[in-house]
Amino acid sequence: MTDSLDTSFAPLNAHLRAIGDLSERYRTIREAEELFEALKRTHLQEVAQGLRAEGKKWKEVGAIMGDVTYQRAFQYGKGE
Repeated sequence: MTDSLDTSFAPLNAHLRAIGDLSERYRTIREAEELFEALKRTHLQEVAQGLRAEGKKWKEVGAIMGDVTYQRAFQYGKGE
């Protein structure tokens, strides 16, 4: 899976490296970071809600999602 993620991120990596102005590169990196965080929240929420829809308890969802507490799993489900 790592290889496919590396491949997926290769265009972004190339785009960032092509920005010669380091201040602009930094701003673009921060922008990409914010976008990725938003995408991550959305995907974690979808996973948590999907696992609940499959009938799993929040404790089970937490275990699947990296052994987090049931409270954290619930937060993921709310998009937090």
